[in-house]
Amino acid sequence: MDPRHLNFRQLQVLRAVADSGSMTRAAQSLHMTGPAVTQQIQQLERVLGVPVFDRIGRRLRLTVAGERALAAANDVHVRISHFAKEMDALKKADDGTLHLGILATGTHILPPLLAEFRERLPGVSVQMAVSSREELSRRLLEGEVDLALMGRGPEAKQDSVVLPTDVLVHEPLAVNPHVFIAWPGHPLAAAQGVAPIELRHESVVQREAGSGTRSMLNGFLELHRIVPRERITVTGNEMVKHAVMSRLGISLTSMHTLFLELETGALQRLDIDFTPIQRTWYVVHHGERWLPPAAASFREFLLTEGARKVEARTRRLLEATRHAGPRGLTPPRAGSAT
Repeated sequence: MDPRHLNFRQLQVLRAVADSGSMTRAAQSLHMTGPAVTQQIQQLERVLGVPVFDRIGRRLRLTVAGERALAAANDVHVRISHFAKEMDALKKADDGTLHLGILATGTHILPPLLAEFRERLPGVSVQMAVSSREELSRRLLEGEVDLALMGRGPEAKQDSVVLPTDVLVHEPLAVNPHVFIAWPGHPLAAAQGVAPIELRHESVVQREAGSGTRSMLNGFLELHRIVPRERITVTGNEMVKHAVMSRLGISLTSMHTLFLELETGALQRLDIDFTPIQRTWYVVHHGERWLPPAAASFREFLLTEGARKVEARTRRLLEATRHAGPRGLTPPRAGSAT
């Protein structure tokens, strides 16, 4: 038997004849002519090389080969039906799976927005990857994630391979202000308009090498010609916050990682001139790939309602932690946050 000559229509006709027990009734159910049904069965028998029905008078009875063929036809029917449902689900905004990618810093702002979105569309399931900019860009390019929440784009190269990131669409979501933080009672906590050079007396907790926040800190220190008393390296935003709360040093970090700590007073924002350093969050997707309806709907939610909610909460927190008096702000520009 050559399976290349077997087709779905033959199996469909076989199921209909077996279910109805008659070529005529099968033709009616399939909206075909009787001769067309007979022709399909004959073609199937030629492909199999054996008859699928014993014809006893007007009765049709499946042969052993026919029973095997019918079982295969039923399997195909079930799989095709399941496939059709999957395709229908992909076309619905209230069903399917969201494949998301976020930077570590984004874990503090994306989950609440995602929870609100799923309250409206509870049929949507979620798979979320937390990774570096380079890895998220790779996942977007290879179709492993539909949407990503990122700061600046990846480096030009990863493992000596150029990433064609020009096909990635970056849409601004919200500003991402970075501030210096310390523990309550720190000598600078009550000070206003602190000149950056005063940080030379401080121990500074910094993120791991390769972090965008680390690069931002380096740029600030270099710009103001500051050499801190000590630099302590930790991995991840949570370690930064715990290190500062443990009085190991002050640090520069995104306010979006500090909502809880600043609101409860566990950490305090320092009034350092030329801060906050403003960066931007982007919703990123592949510009040349089809965006599933669930992902398209979440993207629309993020860029409208989600953006307003993040901006409003960030503005309230900035105002609540702002000292009176003049302060400098670095001009907003696209940047990094990890």
